[in-house]
Amino acid sequence: MNNQPILTFFLFLSIQFNLLGQEYAMEKIPPALKSRATAIVRHESINMDMRNENNIVESVTRAITILNKAGESRAELRLFYDKSKSIKEVKGAVYNEFGIQTNKFSLKDFKDYSATGQVSMYDDICVKHYKPSTLAYPYTIVYTYEIKHSQNLFIPYWRPNYYSDMAVERSSYQFQCQPQQVLRIKAENIPSEAKVETTDKSKTYTWTATNLSARKDEPFSPIKYAEEICVKIVPENFKYYKKGGQVNDWKQFGKWVYDDLLKDKKDLPQAAKNNVQDIIKDIESPKAKAKALYEYMQNKTRYISIQVGIGGLEPFPASYVERLGYGDCKALVNYMQALLDEADIPSYYCIVEAGNAKKSLDTEFANVADGNHIILCIPFEGDTTWLECTSQKQPFGFLGDFTDDRLVLACTEEGGKVLHTPQYNWAQNQQIRNAVLHIQPDGTVTGRVKTTFSGAQFHNHFNNIFKNPVDQNKTLKEYYDVDNIYFNKVNYEISDADGPVVVEELDINIKSYVVKSGNSIIIHPNIFNISRTIPESRNRKNQLYINRGYTDVDELIFELSEEIKEKIMPVHKVLESPMGAYHLAIKQEDNRIHFYRKLEIKEGLYASEDYQKYFDFMKEVSASDKGKYNLPLAVNE
Repeated sequence: MNNQPILTFFLFLSIQFNLLGQEYAMEKIPPALKSRATAIVRHESINMDMRNENNIVESVTRAITILNKAGESRAELRLFYDKSKSIKEVKGAVYNEFGIQTNKFSLKDFKDYSATGQVSMYDDICVKHYKPSTLAYPYTIVYTYEIKHSQNLFIPYWRPNYYSDMAVERSSYQFQCQPQQVLRIKAENIPSEAKVETTDKSKTYTWTATNLSARKDEPFSPIKYAEEICVKIVPENFKYYKKGGQVNDWKQFGKWVYDDLLKDKKDLPQAAKNNVQDIIKDIESPKAKAKALYEYMQNKTRYISIQVGIGGLEPFPASYVERLGYGDCKALVNYMQALLDEADIPSYYCIVEAGNAKKSLDTEFANVADGNHIILCIPFEGDTTWLECTSQKQPFGFLGDFTDDRLVLACTEEGGKVLHTPQYNWAQNQQIRNAVLHIQPDGTVTGRVKTTFSGAQFHNHFNNIFKNPVDQNKTLKEYYDVDNIYFNKVNYEISDADGPVVVEELDINIKSYVVKSGNSIIIHPNIFNISRTIPESRNRKNQLYINRGYTDVDELIFELSEEIKEKIMPVHKVLESPMGAYHLAIKQEDNRIHFYRKLEIKEGLYASEDYQKYFDFMKEVSASDKGKYNLPLAVNE
């Protein structure tokens, strides 16, 4: 029998696998790209084919090598879809470190979820999710998928070096459209200009980036990485759920929102209009009228997220909220506007990027992607007032740290206006604590603690006000984090003299806090506010960014039940840095110990070399905060 053909066939297969192995084998990765990386994009090709305003085909091919467990999340594939976006094709495979295929997958292997989880009452945004079940590192996942978009208002950005822990061997982004189509393009930090090819039937832009190294995460870095590559594309003419528009700047965009999305939405029923007139009939000032209507809205409505079709951008009518008593941020702002209109009080529907990080819209590039929330602005003369309409408890005229200090877009009849929300600076963001505490003979500390929270710190304990006593105590134990602490009495008040303030009063009991050792007691006077050190950051590249400053003051008086033999030496320490200041003072008067601590941290952007100053400052603050004192007791000889 001649075995030569069989041997030749297996030799051919072996060559093919070896060739494939050469493509994805670990040894083919440039050594420099492995530094600091948990995953490496071997190659990535993103193609956006805008055939017309209602038909964009997104085709993606990507190969990612996962180096270790820390990079596991980079292997996961999440594909979002809704009525404007459908998944047409997905296929992929997994390869081991030698480039040999160990698994393959398709769309049937994905799990399907609602993308909004429990936060939405209605939504049509879903996600298909795939995570490879691979235990051996390194491995490579390779996949391709195709998505059809039936709108051209949302076009995915190209951001190849967005993730700091992921290196990129090669990435390309291609956008194709009809030659007459006008595009607005903003390209940031691109390695080279786009390659543009034009024919009678199409115009194609191609950007390419190669050998992008992973980078070290640096604490307290600016919100946006300074060298991040980003390409944004928005067609001048667009369509979204059969609503068309033309946008070149924020003024035009705000005009489109006002005319196409908000028009005829303030349709209050006559009964609701009558309610408005009843509420304001005995009120003279416009601001007092607005406050009364805001509180009426809060009592009548509740927030429910609704993300269905164009409802992701367009609010439901005021009549809908009036009838059902709920709505999302868009609907509730529109409803509040309708109430104010009935009282002849002008207001602005404002688009904002909400979150603790202060992200402003890009003033140079009008883009629907810049914004995830709606708030309301009332432009009283000399006294602009901002309202958060999704909260049933928020004080009138207070935004807090969710939407403060950032650029937003007001959508008006005249067009879009870029406005700035209120800033709460380090001097305004206060936590002021006073306490008189008694040290019992067994070391137990009892007494009353009063703390006021204002500015951006207003929300520190605001939500605790509305919890039942059991949950209040649980939250307080987590916040104060002191062993054996008990709260015998909890009381909250909200005042609004110079801006909203939460006043918290606690009767506390801390068992065995003060340790007795022979004829001495050991006390840590800083019970409630010990600062932590910040991470070191050597050879730093990024600037130092402090997102939010604050001022904390703790003034505690300890009354001892036993006499002290010797007076303690007074402590007076002052530390200063460009980012803040620290003041510590401790003194003894008879059987009383006075403890005073003030820490100011100033928000802002500082030079990268200033990080070491901030590190040294916080290190010394933390050490001072942890100070303990050994006090000899007066005993009968």
